[in-house]
Amino acid sequence: MDRFIGDLSSHTHQLKERSLPFGGVTLCYAPNHAPNHAHIDSDILRCDRYLRVHWRNFLKALRSFDDYCEQRASDDNDGDELRTLRTLRMEETWWLMKIELRKDLRDILEPVLATRRNLRSLILDRNEFGRDGVLFLCNIIETNSYLKEVSLFNNPVKDIGDLTRLCDAVSKHPSLEDLALGNIGLDDDEGKLSIILKASKNLKCLGLSGNCIGSRSAAAMFAKFLTANDNTTTMFLRDNDFSDESAYLFALALRNNKRLRLVDLRGNLFTQLGRVTVLNTLFDPSSLTAVVESNHTCVVYIDESNFDELGAINRKGFQEENMHRKLFSALYATTPGGRLGRLLNDIPLGLMPDLLAYLQDFYLDDIPRGMRKHAMESLHQHALDDFDEAFSRQTTFTVVFETLRNWNLPLLYTNI
Repeated sequence: MDRFIGDLSSHTHQLKERSLPFGGVTLCYAPNHAPNHAHIDSDILRCDRYLRVHWRNFLKALRSFDDYCEQRASDDNDGDELRTLRTLRMEETWWLMKIELRKDLRDILEPVLATRRNLRSLILDRNEFGRDGVLFLCNIIETNSYLKEVSLFNNPVKDIGDLTRLCDAVSKHPSLEDLALGNIGLDDDEGKLSIILKASKNLKCLGLSGNCIGSRSAAAMFAKFLTANDNTTTMFLRDNDFSDESAYLFALALRNNKRLRLVDLRGNLFTQLGRVTVLNTLFDPSSLTAVVESNHTCVVYIDESNFDELGAINRKGFQEENMHRKLFSALYATTPGGRLGRLLNDIPLGLMPDLLAYLQDFYLDDIPRGMRKHAMESLHQHALDDFDEAFSRQTTFTVVFETLRNWNLPLLYTNI
């Protein structure tokens, strides 16, 4: 507790000195006080009378700082100081994690959070909320129209009435874009899932990881949501027990919605068959036409091996480059198996010089490892532990030679 109180007191001191903690307020009870390491310690900080005194001092200093900014802004004539004050009052993220939010603490926090115009992100993770905590968050969402991101990760929402009110507040909010409801205890309750999805149509990002909602019917609900939704570009669905039976449904959504930018499916129960089914929508190496028609915009994480730039099939923001790499990777992957001729059958003769020049401009190192792996697994129907070795045996010259050798040569004489 001493280190946490030290952080709280430091924030208070900064505010009294007329400066705001950079980026907002980070108050997380964890060994190293970093939000992304909050899971290390399973305990939460209990709120006692001594701690409440420090909270009151902090919020009093915060209100005083806000009043100071408003007063100086109203006195400003040339605009320079106003710009300085706006810099001080930048968009804020409040991390309040692993802290017991008892009623007396909620009572002093709620009016501040509900009225802060520069509060953009409110992260309330692992606080053992209970029903009162959920209603506390509902009040803030209903009142603060400036919020863009809310996280309630690892705070069970057991009552369907509480969930309904929360989702109603989310659906009516004018600016909310990002909602994280990971590990809130849905446990395959499709009624609760339906309430959340109906309320999330205007969100850009929805997180529902760790909720054990892996049934086929739940996957169908997600697929329908992703296919029909024009707004949501990012979904986090880790650790939900989805199986190969659900892979086809996710593949349909990825094929039909080219607006998606990121889908995280790590930690589910997909075998190689399920992984290939999903990833084939991003990169189908069965023909060059299929490659071109694949989804080149969405990044999909489906296991830990593709959770980085080298493993991802698509790179964010590089649609045309993604397609070019897939074409080159497909040609490489087909050469060892003798499939290159079938891959080239439908290519017009006039494109031959362009194709050869294109092949010579690429190198194996240009192809992400995850893309190479998927091409080999999809084409050869089994996991190849030595897929890198298989690729390394193919040089650019080899692929150019095989392209010429497998070309349908009678086509050369059709126009003579």
